[in-house]
Amino acid sequence: MKSTRPLLALPAMLVACASGRFQASGDDIDDLVDAAPAVDAGATDAASAPTDGASPDAPPAAVAALVLTEIALAPNSSELIELYNPTAAPVALRNYYLTDVPTYFRLPAAGQTVEASDFIARFPAAATIPAGGVVTVALDTAANFTAATGTAPTYSVASGTMELVAGSAPTLTNAGEPVVLFYWDGTSDRVTDVDIMLAGAPTAANLLVNKSGLAVDGPDLDTVAVAYANDAHTMPAQSAAPGSGLSTKRVARESAATETQLGGNGVLGQDETSEQTQTTWDTGAFSALTPGSVPASLSN
Repeated sequence: MKSTRPLLALPAMLVACASGRFQASGDDIDDLVDAAPAVDAGATDAASAPTDGASPDAPPAAVAALVLTEIALAPNSSELIELYNPTAAPVALRNYYLTDVPTYFRLPAAGQTVEASDFIARFPAAATIPAGGVVTVALDTAANFTAATGTAPTYSVASGTMELVAGSAPTLTNAGEPVVLFYWDGTSDRVTDVDIMLAGAPTAANLLVNKSGLAVDGPDLDTVAVAYANDAHTMPAQSAAPGSGLSTKRVARESAATETQLGGNGVLGQDETSEQTQTTWDTGAFSALTPGSVPASLSN
């Protein structure tokens, strides 16, 4: 259960928007920007290589459309974020991030502050998800999660198998909050939305922040700030949160009928803030956790 904690400032860089510039400083992820551009230089990460070439400020050209499939908010020992690879190929996860921070999109310029109980977590260097595979991420230690659920997580934030980029005591808010899966290659000016879910019933202070038109100058070689495309910002929050020991689960894939497919900040231009999750996720009939498995409707 999340409580109010001191704010942690991220490293000093700049973000520009129509109303001015943001700046923050701190030591929490000083090594992130320095190390990120070179981390995934191997052949296995060719799809996620920086794209600062012919189109210096374009988002990465090849990002796999992974999806969030299950989120548990309580108790702390059972907090879970699960993702699924619906594609026909394995995906290297190093440049994918999970977060509950509404201003996650400022990461390339680090112009944001983060509560200690919030988090931005990055997958480790060797992490992959197979075709049709499932990855479970526990917020608590792997031992606590296993004891609470009877299933070992694939990764654990508290155990350090996820790289904690920001935050110091991460936990999900029991009432609900955004859970975001995004991609950043470490050099581009913008992150790519991969999947977003407003789990439970977030308070107004915990809702997504509209990033339409916000311009970011990240750690690429130029000094040109690049604006995000417009967010539809119409994703509905759930009317209630899953109770202790229960989870909210995806029950249908995204489609043109449930999500805007062009002109957004997501994979191939999808607008993840437009997903009508009252159709693609359960609507209050919450059930016990099922870490490591997804409904047949997603895997077929």
